[in-house]
Amino acid sequence: MPLAALLAPLLLIAQAQAAEPQTSGVVIFDAAKTKMMLEQCARSTPVAGEAGWKPQAGDIARLEAALPAALARIRAAHPGALDGAPARWIRQYVGIVRGGRRYVYGNFAPGGEMFGKDRWRDEPLIVCDGGVGFFGAEFDVEIGNFTHLDFNGSA
Repeated sequence: MPLAALLAPLLLIAQAQAAEPQTSGVVIFDAAKTKMMLEQCARSTPVAGEAGWKPQAGDIARLEAALPAALARIRAAHPGALDGAPARWIRQYVGIVRGGRRYVYGNFAPGGEMFGKDRWRDEPLIVCDGGVGFFGAEFDVEIGNFTHLDFNGSA
């Protein structure tokens, strides 16, 4: 059997994994956590909306694929502040329905032990100050664009 035929299934698996968000640092909360997630003390957040929904892995993958371009200006102004974002970061997500449209709101923080081993998996992170390394982003699922992006205050 030719080498290309042997490697083809591995290539398909690698491509499928690249399209999915890296889930080790990801939690998708149900709508019950939305209010708390939007009560940040060091940055503005979008309006809560009239309902919630639970985003799927594909929704998160689209958001995370678009995020580097949205962060480009901040990366240039703050070299090193967003290294590894989003893949090596803690990412918490909720779904918001506002005006009949679906949005995903993400709460982002550098990975590491500062939040305890798994506490961040159970409750939204609220970090006062912390600098641009802590931010929130709202993604319009229908149009595939960010509608809100804000960063915490200075450390």
